[in-house]
Amino acid sequence: MPHHESQWKHTRYDASMWSYQSIFPKLLSTYHLKDKLGVTYEEFKANNLILHFSAFIHLNVILGSLSLVNGDLFSKATRSKADEKNVQNSVFDFIIVGGGTAGCVLANRLSAVPEWKVLLIEAGEEENIDYNIPGVPTEEFRPILWNFRTERNGFSCLSRPGGSCEVKTGKVLGGSSVTNDMKYTRGSKKDYDAWHDNLAPDSVGWKFENLIEHFKASEDNGDYDVLMNSFYHSRGGEMHVQRFKHVDRYMELFLGAFAELGFRSIDINTNVPEAAINNQFVMFNNTRLSTNSAFLKPVRHRKNLTVKTGATVTKLITDEQEKTIDGVIYEVEKGKAQAAYAKRETILTAGAINNVRLLHLSGIGPTAELAKHNISVYVDLPVGADYQDQVTTGGLAFTLSDVAPFTESQIIDDFKTWFQNRGGPLASRGINQVSAFIQLFENKNGPDIELALEGNYIRSDKFMLTNVTVHTAEESSLPLPYYNLVIVNPVLLKPKSKGKVTLNKRNPKYGRPVIQANLLKESEDLDAIIDSVDIALQILENKEFKRAEIKLAPLDLFPCDRLQNRDQWNCIARHYTKAMGNPIGTCRMGGNKTTSVVNYDLKVHGVERLRIVDASVMPTHVRGGIFAPTVMIAEKATKFIMKDWKENKSNFYNNR
Repeated sequence: MPHHESQWKHTRYDASMWSYQSIFPKLLSTYHLKDKLGVTYEEFKANNLILHFSAFIHLNVILGSLSLVNGDLFSKATRSKADEKNVQNSVFDFIIVGGGTAGCVLANRLSAVPEWKVLLIEAGEEENIDYNIPGVPTEEFRPILWNFRTERNGFSCLSRPGGSCEVKTGKVLGGSSVTNDMKYTRGSKKDYDAWHDNLAPDSVGWKFENLIEHFKASEDNGDYDVLMNSFYHSRGGEMHVQRFKHVDRYMELFLGAFAELGFRSIDINTNVPEAAINNQFVMFNNTRLSTNSAFLKPVRHRKNLTVKTGATVTKLITDEQEKTIDGVIYEVEKGKAQAAYAKRETILTAGAINNVRLLHLSGIGPTAELAKHNISVYVDLPVGADYQDQVTTGGLAFTLSDVAPFTESQIIDDFKTWFQNRGGPLASRGINQVSAFIQLFENKNGPDIELALEGNYIRSDKFMLTNVTVHTAEESSLPLPYYNLVIVNPVLLKPKSKGKVTLNKRNPKYGRPVIQANLLKESEDLDAIIDSVDIALQILENKEFKRAEIKLAPLDLFPCDRLQNRDQWNCIARHYTKAMGNPIGTCRMGGNKTTSVVNYDLKVHGVERLRIVDASVMPTHVRGGIFAPTVMIAEKATKFIMKDWKENKSNFYNNR
């Protein structure tokens, strides 16, 4: 047996521990690679061979593609052209983990640099045209959802199935921008300003005045009354924002009732505390415009961009000595792992729940949590802490008395109309287009609650026979524009309650992460929701409501049916809690590794070449949805990346 075979035959390497620095000197002496690679160990150490592309390719071919996933360093070494192509195809400049809201934006921006090779990995499948019909509630499509659930507790979701709440986030190319409510709400200036820490000069870039350009970078606003305010809005970006033209009778009635209570119809994205509005939505030609449709599809032809769908990243490839991330391990089929390498950065855009799973599995997280799963600690960081989700309650709904039944043939014709010319009722969101933003506390400079209206259709005879349960009232039976029931969701926009996300106890790798959401744990959260219910009930006194015979729906509110007034609504909120599926905070940004996971450039503390770019870095909610802020974060991160890798001429990687 040749000397080098005896020396290496029984040596096995785990992908997460594999280090070029540790094996390179041995390879030089064992294989006499100095002449073949044209690089000395000193040059390697200075420049990091993984980024020395030609040397890396030749090294991998010599070693037979280094079957890292299976741990056998020299399995079936060959030097065929196919092998060389295989290895070459597994090396990229940037790897983006998660083809959701932020991932699609980054893939567009980074692949715009022709010399940068970009890989986007998404666990879900391609987006389907059926998901883009505005009138279809995509949040009910199980195949494109992660279907997470919160853990049981004693203060929320008590009467939901299993005593827990669903957390619906998108598992599809485009992520939650395919499954969300399509609304374009940015949030409050004061909340962004609070992300700035006076003791951290680097955080000044997160003040609202320094973020507005990143909101406008991708905006293409189609409503001229809104566009007139050029400080807040712009045209020409990839993301078309506009109101739906369709406004039905009941939308006008509800907007009129809110106006009677003193709510103005004004652009909520201009830092106003209250408004009752026909929302703007991210859509084009009466079609949902996900970030996949807006940013990724138009550039899929780029030769330097690779998109892998149906692929789940299970681990980061770490370098123990240099504390760098060299790439990722991913699986297209369960148990069949493949490796991909990033010469510059690996960027996580998998969301506030899946980012935690991947980081913990890779040894990045709280020492105590990782120890429970016998995972070696790579970097001790509070990954998974500070979980926050916006929250609402079921149980508040109004019946519409004079809505004629909808026929099957009518709905089929309406679908045909939408597919033929993007018109008809399905080219709208129905009553879901209306929101009232309410400020409950003075001097907050932003709304605390969004009364988000939601239409549903209930057979009229059901109310005659018995009170309908809250669950039945919430189950979508027809597309959104067909409704005789208006559900009022009092959404708490900036909750104080916080929880955490950890690995599944029985199956850390593939099991559903544990979400201890702690919804409504803080009494202030419950009080705010109940205060807003009182305001919502006031619109029943509106003259036009009484003339139209709009009444409080007789829902079955067991076990709260025997209580009255505020006690009853406290009970309802505890039992029929709903998580909005807008999780943030688990990888929050900040100035130190004790209380945050990434710095203000979104780089993970204590690790090189790893960045996180999505809503998980948000320290708090911003009293709006998370879609628009997530796109903004991706745009701002693009500037950070461009500065680090293109503008910084002293950087080695830019001089290659």
